[in-house]
Amino acid sequence: MKRLIEFAKKASTSLAALALVFATTSVSSACFHWFAQPVEPEELRSYVNNK
Repeated sequence: MKRLIEFAKKASTSLAALALVFATTSVSSACFHWFAQPVEPEELRSYVNNK
């Protein structure tokens, strides 16, 4: 029983790591990981686009 519990612990951590890798590779934008993105002012956007 002890072996089964140890295997379950190892399998659960590797499964969580695999899920994290899959989730981060399937996200199209890099801003996914940042939860507090500031609002970009329109003046800044027009300045960058006009350059």
